[in-house]
Amino acid sequence: MKAAYSRNVDPAFPDQWADMIVRPETTEEVSEIVKVANKYKIHMVPRGGGADLVGGAVTQGGILLDLTRMDKIIEVNYDDYYCIVDCGVTWGKILSELLPKGYTTGVTGPGSGFSATIGGGLSNSTAGSGSTKYGLVPDICLGVEAVLPNPQGTIIKTGAAANKYAAPFCRYGVAPDFTGLFMGDVGTLGIKTKAYLRIFADPPLKKSLMFLFKRNDWQKVFEVTHRIRKEVGDGLKDLAFAPLMIVQMMASRAQEKPAKRLRIKGPLGIITMEATDQRILDVYLEKAKEIFTKDEVARQVTYTDFDPSIEVPEKWDYNLKGSFNYFQPLISVAPPFIACTTCHKVPISGMAELSKKAQDFDSKYSGEFPEGSMSFWAGLVYFLPNGNCVFVGGFNAKNIESQREIAMKLWHKRIHHQVKYGGVHYWLGESISQSIVEADAYTPEFMQFFKDIKKTVDPNFLLSPNKFHLHSYNDDYTKYLVKDEK
Repeated sequence: MKAAYSRNVDPAFPDQWADMIVRPETTEEVSEIVKVANKYKIHMVPRGGGADLVGGAVTQGGILLDLTRMDKIIEVNYDDYYCIVDCGVTWGKILSELLPKGYTTGVTGPGSGFSATIGGGLSNSTAGSGSTKYGLVPDICLGVEAVLPNPQGTIIKTGAAANKYAAPFCRYGVAPDFTGLFMGDVGTLGIKTKAYLRIFADPPLKKSLMFLFKRNDWQKVFEVTHRIRKEVGDGLKDLAFAPLMIVQMMASRAQEKPAKRLRIKGPLGIITMEATDQRILDVYLEKAKEIFTKDEVARQVTYTDFDPSIEVPEKWDYNLKGSFNYFQPLISVAPPFIACTTCHKVPISGMAELSKKAQDFDSKYSGEFPEGSMSFWAGLVYFLPNGNCVFVGGFNAKNIESQREIAMKLWHKRIHHQVKYGGVHYWLGESISQSIVEADAYTPEFMQFFKDIKKTVDPNFLLSPNKFHLHSYNDDYTKYLVKDEK
């Protein structure tokens, strides 16, 4: 049992064996576990689906709280557009309930797959399919029920649910936004047991288009995407770009070579639009084609231009595998490899400059990468609301003892580099949250505030103590700063 829980999808880390694995079924059981942990000063780490690459859901010693037994869909309110679910519910389960009825959560979970849990998506502030339009997972959250890691195992509700007379139909106004404390906290401030989520009517008409840029010019990509955001507006569901290196790799891996070889000189843009009326969708499609092909910046292509064996259905069909077929071969190119992810957000106006800085790191430290490793500054550039995007990148190494320590050191160094050019990471776990602290990203005032909040909800610092180097209240975080990197 302990061996099965000793790692996630992150073999860059050494195996971490918990002393105890506990699978509670109710919020009250979680509260009782927390009381026992405080009595005997045992640290705890919550775990969802375990599809994690950054050391977020394992622990050396202590209690590992597997929340996947808490998997009930408690209520779906189609009249008022919200649902109540246990945080161990998977994205596949809630979507299988909603989609046949014409509804959706908007953002449909993280890139790790539909077996990931709602609680994990909230804890990591993850992006996924639909995030261009609907935002990150916390953007659809109306509140949570959470157990504080204090000696009392206090159970609280946030959002409208904090009012014992109200339904959990909204997030703001009833009190300060305490929901935000538990969003992106990577399981450091509370154990989320229930989530109140927004649901949306799912527009029945969707269409994807692809455009291949004629030059490797990320300033042009910015100009196109800025206009797409402005002029397509609410019809834009997803927008992403595959960098030149990735497009070339996609073409090289084609099972069937096209009769006429594509001239690949720039990134590939993939846009998905949705509407409730075919006439409206046609306008969106026309506008997208006009913007992408203006001044012959890019030309429209299809999957069959890369690989004639790929069949693309005319009708959009939401299934439980399609959106992840792109990611998985890049996350782990082959089983003998480990993946060190460095996904981070940047403003879209900085794409040209920051993509160069990201690539400069690989050039500068090329001699330090483990033998046979492959590095992507971005396997995908995925767009979020309000003018920001994610560089979905990382590097791999062989899953052998001689390369793990090398990979881990380079992983931290790469995160430090990205932090210092203004990248904002969200998939934090132990590795990346520690790296952000080490890069001296946070002001002393912020770190003191963080510790004060942590002490209020977790006076014994028992919940996920290795994340953000928050080992104890009196521990001096400055001793973890890395000062010898330029």
